[in-house]
Amino acid sequence: MLFFSMKVYSFFGSSGSGKTTLIYDLISRFSDKYKIVYIKNIHDNISLDFNGKDTWRMESAGAYITYGLTPTRTYRMERKRYDIKNIINDGDIVFIEGFRDYRDSTRFLLLGDAEYKKYGYDFIINTTNREFMDGIKYPEEIDKIIEIMGI
Repeated sequence: MLFFSMKVYSFFGSSGSGKTTLIYDLISRFSDKYKIVYIKNIHDNISLDFNGKDTWRMESAGAYITYGLTPTRTYRMERKRYDIKNIINDGDIVFIEGFRDYRDSTRFLLLGDAEYKKYGYDFIINTTNREFMDGIKYPEEIDKIIEIMGI
C-alpha cells in the first residue's frame, strides 16, 4: 500500500503576480487524484452570502455559525478566524495563498515585486515580471514546479 502524507504549499507575492492562476492550474491537474484544500488570505472583511437571503439574515442577526447546505455543497460561515494549523488536516494537498509568514510549508514566492524577496521563501516562481531573471518561469516550466512538489 502506498503511503501519501499531506503536502502543504504556500504561494505568496504581490497582487497580480500570478498566485491564483498558478494554484488554479495545479488544482485542475491534481484534483482527480488527490483531495485538495485551498486556503486564501483575504485582507478585507467579506461575506460569501447575499444581503437579504435567509443565511445572511441569520448571520447578521448574530448567529455564531451559519451553515448553508445545497444538494452538492456545504457552506459554513463562522464569526471566528482560524489558525491555518487548525484547518489543514482535511486533505492530501494543501495550497495556501497569500500568507507570506506561514513557515510550515514549502514556500513559493511569485515574483512580481522585488520587495517581497525580503520575506523568507524556498523557491521563486516568475509568472508576470520578466524584467527579473530569477526563478522558475511559469507557465513554461510548470514541470519543474511539480517536480519540486513531489506530486
